[in-house]
Amino acid sequence: MRRRGTLSANSRGMRLAATAAALVLSGAAAEAQSGRVTPIAYDRDQQRSIINDLSDGFMEGFSSRRLPSNPSTIPNPQTPTAAMRAVRPLIREFSDEMAQLGYLLNEEVRRQSSIRNLYTQALNLSGVAVSLDKHAQRFNDHTLLQDEFQQLDAQWRELAYRLGNVPGLRREVLASISTLNDLSEQIRNAIGIRPQVNRRELFQKANDLARDLGNLIEDVQVELPGNEGRQFQVQLSRARQQILTLASLFEDQSVDMDLIINEYKQFQALWYPQRAKLQQYDNRYFERSLRRITQTDGEIHQLLLLPTKVDNQQLIYLTSALRKDIDEFFDRMSLRLMMNLRKADMVPGVASEFYGVCEHFIDSVQNNAKYSDLVESFRYIESAERNFVDVFGDIQSREALAALRQISQTIATLRSAMAVPDEGFNRQQAIDLAAQTESLSEQLEWVANRWLTRDRQPFASNCLSAIRRMRDDLDRLHQELVIGGPTSQFRRQIESIYSTWREVYGYLIKCQTEDRQHLGRLASRITPALVELRTTLTQ
Repeated sequence: MRRRGTLSANSRGMRLAATAAALVLSGAAAEAQSGRVTPIAYDRDQQRSIINDLSDGFMEGFSSRRLPSNPSTIPNPQTPTAAMRAVRPLIREFSDEMAQLGYLLNEEVRRQSSIRNLYTQALNLSGVAVSLDKHAQRFNDHTLLQDEFQQLDAQWRELAYRLGNVPGLRREVLASISTLNDLSEQIRNAIGIRPQVNRRELFQKANDLARDLGNLIEDVQVELPGNEGRQFQVQLSRARQQILTLASLFEDQSVDMDLIINEYKQFQALWYPQRAKLQQYDNRYFERSLRRITQTDGEIHQLLLLPTKVDNQQLIYLTSALRKDIDEFFDRMSLRLMMNLRKADMVPGVASEFYGVCEHFIDSVQNNAKYSDLVESFRYIESAERNFVDVFGDIQSREALAALRQISQTIATLRSAMAVPDEGFNRQQAIDLAAQTESLSEQLEWVANRWLTRDRQPFASNCLSAIRRMRDDLDRLHQELVIGGPTSQFRRQIESIYSTWREVYGYLIKCQTEDRQHLGRLASRITPALVELRTTLTQ
């Protein structure tokens, strides 16, 4: 097999020169068409309304694992435990400060669109905090809320970690984060819990990683017959077994985090040397698995809240793979396809720009640039991709579109390896959320129809009509997100859908039959998904 080579200095110079020329010719037009979403902030009343939706009592009884649907059946001491007395003012203060952080991040989105997803996390966490504050006032035994306190701590620590990787946050934001860190520690001490992580997500990611390692082992069996391949299989099997061991530890809440992190480092010691060797092969099957594994490994690293550590060789490998993806995209392009593009005149400019920023990023890595400078260089890659997709996104070729998706996936892997948030409008995330809420609305329609058939209500027709309207609007939004369109159109659609959902919700809370529990569970999934979709499309 061919070993991977490097571009000559002359090639780099030619491409950088081409980039400079392209930016002069098409920079302004490309930037105008880049698809970047202009941030639109919520006002305080809108944000307060969203938090209230997320913490509504109709859902909270069904979203907690420890609380049954009828709270009156829970043994509740007449007086609060000492821990509950200590934690009540702390959780109230945490809830208030979390809302304040949300306001600050809402304003920060205007300056840094990359924190859009973090703002959504903050909104969801505010809902969790408000709900927990309500429960803390209702119950006197703090142990009944142990799971909820652990969930709050895990979610906050993850959000604080991700915010800590965002450069240039205003002083007020940093002060609010510091206050919440202190309150989180005081809450843990008051009820006697250790620092938490999102074990459920870690368990899922570890199993995803084990599956991808299994696929890589199969690729090696086919592509590398003989002794060399067998040696790889032995080492890869050891790495896979180690990550499965790690997955089992994530399931056990009693396992100490120090042990988990030590086991993860053992996985790294087994996997990273094999990864470096396999990256030397010019093999598309290996590259496909290696990218998926790298992305998932980066996500596990972040979920464990480990310090960000940039692997320069890995960044060079991924950027070289990105260049190869671009080459493959053009290999699948015919002149006729290119000439039929709406923006065919911009093809030379955006192509040269994309190649050029990749070369610039590699140069920055090889010159040991500071992390902040690497992030800035990576942002140029993201911007170039937006311009590239804007020009080629309507190409009438399945093969070319598949290659375009591969480019986006490689950039996502590179982003994960650098632990930086997504700065642009994440269309795939919006598509996934629209599909999820569309599916949930179909389930909701079925359960609501059963409820209103058994328990006829005067508003039955209006309720079912509103659910159908919401389902149809979500289907339309889903399809148009896939096809592509102006973000202003998506904003109008999601605002209408969200308004319809609030109308539907007003009917659902009137259910007093056994279907109430099913409706509540669906509502507890629909509301956060719609909030996230709404924020993704409007911020």
